[in-house]
Amino acid sequence: MQELKGGNSNQVLRDGNTVLRKMGKWSPFVHQFLNHLYDNGFDAAPRFIEIVDNRERLTYLKGEVGHYPLRDYMLTEQVVIDAAKLLRRLHDISLSFEIAPDAAFMLPDVSITDYEVIGHNDFAPYNCVFQDERLVGVFDFDTASPTNRLWDISYAVYRFCPLATDKYCRDMGFRVLPNRKYRLDLFCDAYGLIERDSLISTVITRLKSLISYMQSTGSNLDHIAGYQRDIAYIQQNQEFLS
Repeated sequence: MQELKGGNSNQVLRDGNTVLRKMGKWSPFVHQFLNHLYDNGFDAAPRFIEIVDNRERLTYLKGEVGHYPLRDYMLTEQVVIDAAKLLRRLHDISLSFEIAPDAAFMLPDVSITDYEVIGHNDFAPYNCVFQDERLVGVFDFDTASPTNRLWDISYAVYRFCPLATDKYCRDMGFRVLPNRKYRLDLFCDAYGLIERDSLISTVITRLKSLISYMQSTGSNLDHIAGYQRDIAYIQQNQEFLS
């Protein structure tokens, strides 16, 4: 077996055309959702197969993962459009998904009574698969949960535009700093997001929520300073980005 890198902190082992991953209390919900996606023609996510020795077995998505720094083609405007369209498909198919009464989720403070869609909640290049220089798939659904479209979109645009400092953009792989506003509009247009007035403020709230989660769980604390710098950048440029 081959250990795969990327995604979140879960250990992932490739076994032929499948992967084995550790499970959590949220795994039954994720398995049901992945099956729903597959049954409704969404072939851009792993499919749940079985549980083996307290590990989940999923299908392996072939392609290149968006490890940072990203390759040049992963930073193109076409990939921004691909990401937006894929997220829209995922959200739309999730509308018919029925959440089990005993469903559990990784992320805290999830209400299953007030939501629009099932969100991935970590939709970013490092959780995506590329083929022929196009974004074709998304994996690592551990953080999936009931949410609203804007909350899930806010994190995606933060990562894909990206709505972040110049340093982050260079670390991401950009040789020339991107036009964040133009790429933001591309994403929103490709997704079909009409109401955008509160998008940037939602990005800020989303990042603050992520910091709070890290502090409460003691996880990835070394990332907090970077998120704080990005929040400051967004706040300083909020009028321009809105």
